[in-house]
Amino acid sequence: MERLICMSAGAIIAVCAFIYFVKLLILNFGGFRTDAEVVAVKEYKHGSFVHTLKFNFNGKIIEKDDKTGYSQPFSKGEIKKIVCSKKSPDKFEYASALQKNIAISGVLIIMSVLIVIRFAFFVVD
Repeated sequence: MERLICMSAGAIIAVCAFIYFVKLLILNFGGFRTDAEVVAVKEYKHGSFVHTLKFNFNGKIIEKDDKTGYSQPFSKGEIKKIVCSKKSPDKFEYASALQKNIAISGVLIIMSVLIVIRFAFFVVD
């Protein structure tokens, strides 16, 4: 029974990580890259900062808050590279964070698949 629980948990994690991985890849390859200027920095919670970015989206100037919550604030006026969805200016990620998240979710998929394989074939009751 414990084997089935561990295999099921690993499979659920793998599927969720795969869905997140695909969403990130769609944003990475289907979005457009642009420069965004940090126009405001707010402390959301103690030690967590939200940045307001200003960037060009289809000829319009957009100001949006990031959803990342960094522990170190960016400087006001700093230029950051972002990848923005072509359909909605609300969906954007910092280019550097996007690459890290793709790598992390890929590793999570591999590890959870290995857990499923381990409990499916290499654990005996």
